[in-house]
Amino acid sequence: MHIFFIKFLSFLLFLSFISCEPKTGPAKLMLEEPMEEEVPSSVLIKNLDSLDVYTRSQACIQLGSRKEKKAIPKLRILLGDKEPGVRAGAAIALSDLGDTSVTIRITELLEKDKENPKDIYLDALSRMKDPKAGSKIYGFLDSEDSTLRLQAVEALVQIGASDQGPSIVKLASANKDREKDKTYAMAIGKLKAKSGETYLLNLTKIKDDSPTLAASFLALGRIKSKLAIEVLVNALKENYSKGKENASMALIEIGDTKAVALSFPLLDIDEAETRMYVTDVLSEIPAPFAGERAIQYLNSDKKFAWGSAARIIGRQRYKSGREKLEQMLLLDSTPDRDMFAEALGWLGDKKSIPVLRQVLNSKSKSGRYGSAWSLGILGAKEALPDLQNALKDSDPKLVTFALEAIGSIADESSLPALKELLQDRPKMAPQILSAVGLIKTDAARLVLEDAAKTSDANVFRPAFEEIAKRKSMDSLPFLFEMLNVDETEKRKITYYALTAVTGEHFRTKNDWITWRANRK
Repeated sequence: MHIFFIKFLSFLLFLSFISCEPKTGPAKLMLEEPMEEEVPSSVLIKNLDSLDVYTRSQACIQLGSRKEKKAIPKLRILLGDKEPGVRAGAAIALSDLGDTSVTIRITELLEKDKENPKDIYLDALSRMKDPKAGSKIYGFLDSEDSTLRLQAVEALVQIGASDQGPSIVKLASANKDREKDKTYAMAIGKLKAKSGETYLLNLTKIKDDSPTLAASFLALGRIKSKLAIEVLVNALKENYSKGKENASMALIEIGDTKAVALSFPLLDIDEAETRMYVTDVLSEIPAPFAGERAIQYLNSDKKFAWGSAARIIGRQRYKSGREKLEQMLLLDSTPDRDMFAEALGWLGDKKSIPVLRQVLNSKSKSGRYGSAWSLGILGAKEALPDLQNALKDSDPKLVTFALEAIGSIADESSLPALKELLQDRPKMAPQILSAVGLIKTDAARLVLEDAAKTSDANVFRPAFEEIAKRKSMDSLPFLFEMLNVDETEKRKITYYALTAVTGEHFRTKNDWITWRANRK
C-alpha cells in the first residue's frame, strides 16, 4: 500500500476518535464477531449520509477503493464537509475514481485546508493523475519540509506534469540550499526536463559525496545528457558508493558507446565495487567492440577482471567467445565461475548444455548456481534429471536456482519431484508453486488446487496466488467448492482468485453463486 495512504489512514483514525464519542461500549466491542462478508456498496453509499464521522470517512475510502462511480455525486458534496477526516476521505476517494472535475477543488483544499496535512491532498492529486494540478504542486518543491518536497516530486511524476519542467528549472536555478537541490534534481530527472541540463551539470561540480550529488548523476541519465558522459565515467572511480551506483545507471540510460570506450580502462582497477559498476556499464550498453575487448582480459593475467569480462561477453551476445567461456568454466581454478556459467546462458547457444550439466553435477563449490540458471534459460529439457537431483541438495540456494530453471523449462515430468519437495519443505512453497504454476497443463493445475486445500497457510496462500495468475476457467469448480470452507481467510482469498480468473468483482458468496447460476 502507498506509504502516504498508510499515513493518511492513521491520521483519519485519529481525527475520527477526537471528533466523535464512541457509539459502542467496551463490553459490546468485545462481543462483536468479525465480518465474514464485505459491506455491500449500496450500504456504503447510504453510510455517506451517516451522522457518525468515522462511518462517513470509512465509507469514502472503501467506495473509492472499489471504484464505485455511483458514489461520486455524494463524494463531491463531502469535499465541503465540516469534518476534516471526511473531506480528506472524499478527496482520496474521488481521486481513486478519477473524477477530474474536482481537481481544482482539491488543489484549493491543498492551499487552504488548515486542518488536514497537505500531504493528504498531494496524495489525492497523485492518484487523480490530472496534469492540470501541476502548476499548484511544483511550488512545494521549495518547502522547508523535506517529506513534503519528496511527495511533491512523486505527485508531479504521477500526474505527468512534464509541462512544468521550465518552471521547475527556473525555481531550481534561484535556489541556494544544497539539500533542496536534491529535490530539484529528482524532479528534473523524473520529468525528463532537458532544459535542466546546465543546472544539473553545475551540481556535479561540488564533490561533496552528498545525496544531492548522487541525485544529479541519476537525473543526468534520465534526461540522456551526452554532455555528462565524461563526468559520469569519472564518478565510477571515486570513493562515493552511491555516486558510483547512480553514475553507472545514468550511463546505461544514456546508452552511448562513448561511455563503453571510456569505461573499459577502469576494469584494470582491482577494487570490487568499482569493477561491479563498471561491468554494469560495459555489459548493458550495446557496443560491437566490447566482446573482443573483453576476450583480451580473459587472455591476460588480470584474474580479478575475468568474471567481469565473462559477463560482458555474455550480455553483449559475443558468440565468438563461447568456446573460451566453456573452457574456463570447466577449470576449478577459474575465479567467478558462476559468472562464466551465466554468460553461456545469455549467449543462448544450446551447444553449451553438456558443459553446464557437467558443472551442475560436480561437487564444486562454484559454478553450480550459474549452471542451473543457464540450463533454465536455454530450455534444456535433457537437463531436467540433473535439476531435479539438485532439488535434493543441502544447499538451499542451489535448490532455489534449480526450481527457477525447472519453472523456465516448464515440463510436466517435473511435477512428481516438485510435489515431493513441497511435502518435505513446505516453507519453500512460494518458489515451488511458482515453478508448478509455469507448467501449463491440467496436471499442474490439480497440484495447485491440492496445495490450496491444505491447512498450512505457508502453502495455501501461494497456491491460491498461482491459481489466480493462471486465470484458468477450469479452476472454477474448485474455487466455488472453496466458498464453502470454514476458514474465513481461505474464503476471502477465494473471492480474490475468482475475480482474477473471471474478471468479475463480487464481494459476497451469494453474489458469486448467483453469477454462476446465471452464467449456466
